[in-house]
Amino acid sequence: MKRLLYLSGISASLWLLVHIFRWRGQPLPYVNGHLTDLIVVPLIAEICGVVLRRFIVKHSDYELPLGYVLFIAAYVAVVFEWVMPAYSTRYTGDWLDVAAYFAGGMGYYVCIKLSQSPAPARRNQELRCVDQPC
Repeated sequence: MKRLLYLSGISASLWLLVHIFRWRGQPLPYVNGHLTDLIVVPLIAEICGVVLRRFIVKHSDYELPLGYVLFIAAYVAVVFEWVMPAYSTRYTGDWLDVAAYFAGGMGYYVCIKLSQSPAPARRNQELRCVDQPC
């Protein structure tokens, strides 16, 4: 879990750095284009995961299912690559951005699965066995 928190912190720092340079009128070459698109879905997913763990599910081992992560990627893709370009010239629809959103989401999901220990699965099985026969 801490490794995922560090990854989120690094991603947020990179996102902020890219945007600071954009605001100053000095975009970073190569990084400016798709890095922010790659890291935005993991950041949103991690924020959603923290809110769900602390306030809704109230279980520290809860992780977002794949469907939630894919929904976040699809939502961001629709809003920023289809809806926003229709209302503002600042936004442009780009299929590479859509690919970056989904790649970032899948990378996040893989990191979640790799960082999970088998202990939560056993604990969840034990919790199910309390209510019903195993």
